[in-house]
Amino acid sequence: MKFFDANCCLGKLSVPLPKCLESTADLVLAMKKAGVEEALVYHSYSKEYHPAVGNQKLLEEITGLDSLYACWTLLPDQTAEMPKPEKILNDIAEKSIAAVRVFPKTQNWSISEWSAGHLLQELEEMAVPLLIDLEETGWDQLFSLCAKHPDLPVVLTRVPFRFSRHVYALLAETSNLYIETSFFQLHGGIEDICAKFGAGRLLFGTASPFFDPGPSVMAIKYAEISEEDRARIAGGNLHELIKTSIEKRSLRRRKGKDIL
Repeated sequence: MKFFDANCCLGKLSVPLPKCLESTADLVLAMKKAGVEEALVYHSYSKEYHPAVGNQKLLEEITGLDSLYACWTLLPDQTAEMPKPEKILNDIAEKSIAAVRVFPKTQNWSISEWSAGHLLQELEEMAVPLLIDLEETGWDQLFSLCAKHPDLPVVLTRVPFRFSRHVYALLAETSNLYIETSFFQLHGGIEDICAKFGAGRLLFGTASPFFDPGPSVMAIKYAEISEEDRARIAGGNLHELIKTSIEKRSLRRRKGKDIL
């Protein structure tokens, strides 16, 4: 069983933390101490400064490190701060970006169809995993997003256990919503979700450096579930989502949909 962290931030923060992961060396060391072999990483500049700057910085810093997977941050293109969605998706395929993130509340835009529909449609076509923090959206918006884009894997991150009633209802009503586990420290919650919805709906994450990785690792290691389910949550599910997306990207290229 290998741990693949679905939720990790690299880079300097505007409000420094005691264990801020400013460099890849800091990150790799923290992963080793926590027993985490791989991580899906976004750059702090992507959220706190600008996605385009942070995305480029991320690639510069993690290139050559096979244990770190790039997670780009995206915006809709109406203000021309980023290229058209078709071009962005071509870049994602070309540069082997594993997944993407959005911060609509922090960066002042809407995840609704009238604002992000074109971008979401392109992401859905290539099944690129889309990560979004709970505080960046709302439950009704999440349901609408999942319902209107059923082939888009939506990973909800930083979900406190007190929202379990919302989580259970959304898992029951959707097939493409996944819960990242870092904040979901509900007693027996991992076991209950596995029993009710299957282990395939959970992705291990640490929310490093904002949250200590130890409890996240222990929650999976000591959950009363099968070893097969444990391995899926620890990293298998995220690997499978990325693999599916890569296969769809190859199909898109064969169909000649690249826009250069």
